[in-house]
Amino acid sequence: MVSKMNKIKRMARGAVVFVALAAMEVIVRAIIRKRRPRITYGPMHERDRIRFDYLNQKIWQSDVLCKNMLRFERAAIFCLCGILRDHNLLEDSPHLSVEQQLAKFLHTIGHNLRNRVISAIFCRSYGTTSIYFRKALHAIGELRNDYIRPPSLETPKKIAGNH
Repeated sequence: MVSKMNKIKRMARGAVVFVALAAMEVIVRAIIRKRRPRITYGPMHERDRIRFDYLNQKIWQSDVLCKNMLRFERAAIFCLCGILRDHNLLEDSPHLSVEQQLAKFLHTIGHNLRNRVISAIFCRSYGTTSIYFRKALHAIGELRNDYIRPPSLETPKKIAGNH
């Protein structure tokens, strides 16, 4: 009986020692992690400048270019951006303004392009392009009640009188 009790006590002490060692290991790893230098990313302003230059040269330079690329005039796009901002449907992110989000969306649907093509043009990942496309699509859809009038079900008199 005594040997069984001693055996249980030894096992309990071993379990306590094991738990203490495991806790110490966790603490040591946390300390090492804190001492490790953080990963810093390179400056993103170069990529942002390239995107900004593309928008300036290919889209915002003139109304003709803007209409060819986005199927809208510049004034209409900036007005739409203001509406989307006022309704809190789109907001600027650290590296993508509402104008850029809307330009990517309009360029995609205006030329029936794939997200991969838009990703290459605007130097973004496919995931980022897809996320912002869906955001812009949702934002435009939310304006439907305010700016899209359903068709009338009545036949105009001019057509009704014409046999």
